[in-house]
Amino acid sequence: MQGIELRHLRCLVAIAEEGSFSRAAQRLGTTQPAVSQLVKRLEDVLGQRLLHRDRFATSLTPLGEEVLQQAREAVAAVEGALETTRRGLRGEAGRLRIGLSVPTLHGGAPALIRRYRAARPGVTVEMCVLSSPDQPAALRERRIDLAFGGVVPEVPDLARQVLADEPMRALLPAWHRLAGADSLSLSALREEGWILPAAPMPLREEILLHCRLAGFTPRAVAEAPDFLATCGLVLAGAGIALAAESARSFAGPELVLVPLQGEAPRLVHAMIWRAADRSPLLRNLVALAAESWG
Repeated sequence: MQGIELRHLRCLVAIAEEGSFSRAAQRLGTTQPAVSQLVKRLEDVLGQRLLHRDRFATSLTPLGEEVLQQAREAVAAVEGALETTRRGLRGEAGRLRIGLSVPTLHGGAPALIRRYRAARPGVTVEMCVLSSPDQPAALRERRIDLAFGGVVPEVPDLARQVLADEPMRALLPAWHRLAGADSLSLSALREEGWILPAAPMPLREEILLHCRLAGFTPRAVAEAPDFLATCGLVLAGAGIALAAESARSFAGPELVLVPLQGEAPRLVHAMIWRAADRSPLLRNLVALAAESWG
């Protein structure tokens, strides 16, 4: 119906529900003459009367009843779309895609995401496991909106917030000769076979650097793409590894975490996102993370 606008339909609905041009005008926040003009425009476009009006009452014609039903559906659809948009602008509805590296699955990220989902039930949160080195590209290609992983080099297009920074410990099978020690120096592990994070993980370079500072280069017997693989290889007796304290509950009773003396490699959990992204969904999660970790 060319020339018909939402305000014409709202006007018809208001008159039908209020039963009066004057009350409809009050409801719509306009004047009675303006309401009359809107109805006249609607009737002119359709070429037929929609309302019977006399001194005592206003009623709909049969055509008016049909148009009223369509008007209500149209108004409801538009108002529903507007409310969805408003909720999205408030960060209460929409979709947020999150990439998580395996180490962050054993840190505070899962609890943070649960809190976010509880506070924003209208937001669909999609998650995938994604290694820290792969996360920047996934953000730039807009495959994800936010990532939890290790610290990436500072670059202008990505923002980051460090969530946790914890020293690593020696991960040993319970039957290892050093498993009962209160603490160990890195140099005490120089003769061991090492299971190292697979390249190009930044954590691998952190471990190698600290070993060199302790006077040795670790003898790599295997590389592990994630902590699950590391645990399996240590349990199989392939060698020893380093892991953070946050992994203790996941490691199980047959694996032991022994503190390291002095300066130890550190596992850093960070959150990164596109610096230019102003999405309320994203900003709400960033704010919740800042509140949780300070």
